[in-house]
Amino acid sequence: MGWAKGKLLETIFTASETIFTMNSAKFEQIASLLDKVSRSGHGMRARCPVHGSKGQTLSVTEKDSGYIVANCFSCGANGLELMKALGLPMSVIFPDDDYKPPVVSRQMKRKNIEDGLILQMSSQAETLEETRTVNKAKERAKGFDQKLEETGDSVSRNHPALAPFETIFSTALDKSPALRESIIDNHWEGVAVRAERWLKNQ
Repeated sequence: MGWAKGKLLETIFTASETIFTMNSAKFEQIASLLDKVSRSGHGMRARCPVHGSKGQTLSVTEKDSGYIVANCFSCGANGLELMKALGLPMSVIFPDDDYKPPVVSRQMKRKNIEDGLILQMSSQAETLEETRTVNKAKERAKGFDQKLEETGDSVSRNHPALAPFETIFSTALDKSPALRESIIDNHWEGVAVRAERWLKNQ
């Protein structure tokens, strides 16, 4: 009877191991890039690449719906931060039929530029209404940064095109990636136009 019970437990354990190894290709792709991986329930535990933990502080689980959920119990990193740390596209943690890539629209960029300029002038806010406008701009700026991070894009803070504006618009440049992007793009577009004219005149 003891032998039969032991055989039954072995069968169950083997089945659970099979379930773990039969996760989706996306799940296995993530597992292959992590260190110190071990099975944990229907998911896995591993070292967190976001903050470089020594222990298995990261939990990664694949849901029935096809979503892959990650959480670091030490630094609080989520799935989006994990994908960024591993150099994988955000689509990996979403179901194939339900993934819509995050987008930063032109309207959002225009608003972010406006918010950057508002925050540049924030020290001059005197009335309650002006203070509320500044606080709203701060919250929108945070949201824009988060949205930009979701897309996997980043805008340089040290580009040579920004140097002439750094002393006058330092706060606006710091708080508005859209403003930095606009200055960088327009600056180098202008340089290209002037270079093309110069070449034509040679």
